[in-house]
Amino acid sequence: MEENISRERAVSEVRGMAEQFAELYFAFVRALRSELGEARAMEVVQRVLYVRASERAEKMIARAEAEGIARTPENITRASDVPYLGWDASLGRDHCPYGKAWNARIAEFPWFRPFARLYCDVTDTTIAEVFTGNHTHQLYENVVLGDDRCARRYDPDPDVARGKRTYAPKGE
Repeated sequence: MEENISRERAVSEVRGMAEQFAELYFAFVRALRSELGEARAMEVVQRVLYVRASERAEKMIARAEAEGIARTPENITRASDVPYLGWDASLGRDHCPYGKAWNARIAEFPWFRPFARLYCDVTDTTIAEVFTGNHTHQLYENVVLGDDRCARRYDPDPDVARGKRTYAPKGE
């Protein structure tokens, strides 16, 4: 039996799931910061984000190869695992469900802003670098920094082409 739901409900469900994940990230960061202090927590979170983003990018590469998608910055979203249905441009600054949840937390816990930014920077940069193999990424507008939107650019980078990753842990 086939069941259909409205687009509105589907978007709401995806956004709800993303907001739950955003809250989980906040809870982990808060616990790590409490246990390890801010600087050490930042190091641990960065390393975890890098490892997970690298794994995701490897899966994206496999998908791109299977589907004949070129590994270019323009095709990152085509190979991505992000359910973009939940990223709703009509919501303006709240278009990203992570950003919406994290901005609410930042209002109450201003110390969280660098951790929210770190998630976006490490994840998106690492995915770009691993997926393309020759481009880096810069998020130059970000809703968690107070901007009205997120805006990014991808640039060729000879260090990335040689295997050097921006957020790779020391020694990798």
